[in-house]
Amino acid sequence: MNDFLFLLTGGALAGFVSGLLGIGGAVILIPYILYVVPVFLALSFTPFEATQISMFQVFFAAVAGYVTHRPQLLLPVRTLLFWGSAALFGSALGGGLSRHLAGSEILVLYLAEILLALYLLHRIPRPIEQTEERLARRRRLGAPVLMCVIGLVSGILGIGGGFLYYPVMTGLLGYSTRVAVGSSLGIMIPMAFAGMSAKILSAGSFPSGAVPVAIGAIAGSIAGARLHPRLSPPKIRWGQTFLLVATFVRILAALL
Repeated sequence: MNDFLFLLTGGALAGFVSGLLGIGGAVILIPYILYVVPVFLALSFTPFEATQISMFQVFFAAVAGYVTHRPQLLLPVRTLLFWGSAALFGSALGGGLSRHLAGSEILVLYLAEILLALYLLHRIPRPIEQTEERLARRRRLGAPVLMCVIGLVSGILGIGGGFLYYPVMTGLLGYSTRVAVGSSLGIMIPMAFAGMSAKILSAGSFPSGAVPVAIGAIAGSIAGARLHPRLSPPKIRWGQTFLLVATFVRILAALL
């Protein structure tokens, strides 16, 4: 398999998971680029190059997945842009704070974020929390703060943080699975675009391998978004759980 097709396949796999589950897909693509590609191709990428390429995948997968999910969403575009801008603001603050933290401290924070996502995925809200009045107030006042905090932590970690949007929207804001998956992708678009632009500016060049990955991400995300309605909420929840647990184990192994 030539280089173009192999990288396109990686982008398609990450994009498919992104469109299906409403996550960024970096959790799939970065290990693929760093550990799978060198085994089969005469190519190797540094971690920085892998994150560069991954930001392209996240951006194009988020756009394609959001557009495909859009007819099923109830949230207005301006709301998603506002929340995405709040996350972007938090990410900028987090990027500045990350310089003051050791690598091991950042990994511990990553593990804590994964545990929080797992808790929210499987938390059963009390009926009193699901009243229309409480949900409306939480969505109006709490949602921008929550998105900013997710962006803050994501900026510190240097990742998109897409795996936390879905559990927050379902576990705390009371949205349905179908609305939360597509909306998560919409919220990611501003931050992914900013991250992609920052990677290009810091490197001074367009990352090698980004084009086939982006093409694959678009096709995979559309396919995943179209398959999404066939999955029940428990299947989506457990799909995200599997990816989060696998990531947790990998990060914990790096710490020990």
